[in-house]
Amino acid sequence: MPLNSTISENAIIQFNNDFHVRLQQKTSRLRPYVKVVPMKGKAMAYDGLGTVELEELNGRYAPVEFTEIEHWRRKITKARFGATLPIDDTDIEERLNDPSSDYADALAYAAMRKFDKVVVSAMFADVVTGEDFTTSVTFANDGGLTVDATAGLTYEKLLEICQNFIDNEVGNDMDVRFVMGITGDEHTDLMSEMELTSGDYSRQYVVDKGYITMANGIELVRFAANGAGGATSVLPVSGGVRTTFCMVENAIQVAVARQWRVKVQPRNDIYDTTQIQITGVLGAVRTEGKLIQKVTTTD
Repeated sequence: MPLNSTISENAIIQFNNDFHVRLQQKTSRLRPYVKVVPMKGKAMAYDGLGTVELEELNGRYAPVEFTEIEHWRRKITKARFGATLPIDDTDIEERLNDPSSDYADALAYAAMRKFDKVVVSAMFADVVTGEDFTTSVTFANDGGLTVDATAGLTYEKLLEICQNFIDNEVGNDMDVRFVMGITGDEHTDLMSEMELTSGDYSRQYVVDKGYITMANGIELVRFAANGAGGATSVLPVSGGVRTTFCMVENAIQVAVARQWRVKVQPRNDIYDTTQIQITGVLGAVRTEGKLIQKVTTTD
């Protein structure tokens, strides 16, 4: 058999299957729980109103006195994100199919994780407020509360979270969704709680299903403890302490200035090379601190 034929056949045998894209988060898991709006310009203002209390009117023809109502404004600053992957023509020639779509998928997965990371970062970030955006407000000063679950995420901790929401008038008179981010550690903690798994307390049969998806009326969204394939985790860890969250839906507003855009372009400055590039522009802001609780657990 000619040498060139042997090399070609071996190349086909080696590369004729699709790429296996390493297991990873492939969709945005928080998008259903946030409000997404279009954005133009460098920044966007999120406006809100405070509460109003009625006063008793004494006698007939009571004079009108204006009632003050708080107006507040929060700044959403956009940021641009992107990544570029090169493809050498040799990678295409030695395969039976073009790997471009596999590369594009890998970039799309990264975009979905970035969306969730932007949302989580906005939950506890300082918020710039005021008519001219001159005042910075921390999570704690914004009404945000922190629940220490470093000794374990227990049923009692879930009760503490629910009590905090009730006392702050969050979700008391409306049918809203609550969501909490967890990793395998927190999932194991919750699966060990009798009040959440025993048929005497729950009809979810989580032991039979193998996963718990709701606890104490809170929907649970699972994330990797450590990012797969070198990717950073959506839930940050510092000094052995993981920062996760429990929030009511629409506690975060995400402004999208430009949807994710994927381009396949030749690189004329590099021999036999094509690049696949993804870019997107978005920002996010916390709408009100008491709508989110920071939950610290042990990594």
